[in-house]
Amino acid sequence: MSLQRKCALCLQDAELCESHIIPSFFGAYLKETSATGYMRNGDQPNLRRQDLPKERLLCDNCEGRFAVLEKYFKENILHLVQSDHFTELEYNSSLLLFLVSISWRVLVTQQGLMNKVYPNFLEIVNCTLENWRQFLLGERQQPGSEQHMFVITGIPKGMPTRLHEKTLHYLLRGIDTAIVDSSRTFFVYTKALRTLIFSPLVPASPTGWIGTRVHSVAGRLTATQAIEMPMFLDFLNSCVEEGHLKPLSDKQRQKIKDAIIEKPERALASESYKVEMTTKQLALRKSEK
Repeated sequence: MSLQRKCALCLQDAELCESHIIPSFFGAYLKETSATGYMRNGDQPNLRRQDLPKERLLCDNCEGRFAVLEKYFKENILHLVQSDHFTELEYNSSLLLFLVSISWRVLVTQQGLMNKVYPNFLEIVNCTLENWRQFLLGERQQPGSEQHMFVITGIPKGMPTRLHEKTLHYLLRGIDTAIVDSSRTFFVYTKALRTLIFSPLVPASPTGWIGTRVHSVAGRLTATQAIEMPMFLDFLNSCVEEGHLKPLSDKQRQKIKDAIIEKPERALASESYKVEMTTKQLALRKSEK
């Protein structure tokens, strides 16, 4: 069977690689810092996973182009944004390219579906993808008129009462993507561990995002970020709810218990355990108020 098709980025006929939509190092970090060494997906919680989703999307040259951006993020940014004591992040022009590369992958792999489900956004989706493609190839200096937001979620001091009980697990450990539309809104969303990428198409420059925009040149982000966009909290809560609709089976619960008993030191030192304990502490604070 021939694997030769047109590369989605350079548009050249080539043998395509299996490309990660979300860079693989996020999945590797998730496993390394888990209590059991495995990942689970909200859609299929009873199935252990070793890797994040991949699609045949890019030629070898374009895969290498993205690998350079991923190397920059992994070596210079990942340890900062995953820190419990995050205060600020200084970045260069590679960060915006990295963020756009992920939003582009999420959107381009769903382009066919988008054209059917959201025909009213057909023109803007196709135009945006072309602008992002040219930006990633260095053929234009800006990805377009839209802003790209990068949020470091961190550990909150408190949680609104109405949020799902697993919200902190999602904010700190979740890996998720979504394309969301309403009559007045269309955006590409990616959640990767303690980071959140928000790429709005309509409107291109939404209000309520404070200290989150990443520019095409060097810049700085601090821990004083805030999201005050109407409806975003409801959207975030729906992501958490959808990710926990299907319960773990008794068999899988036992596997998790067995893994913890087998390696208790790993479990106690894990990010999974930290999130569980922090969730209980926040719940206790709410009950005491």
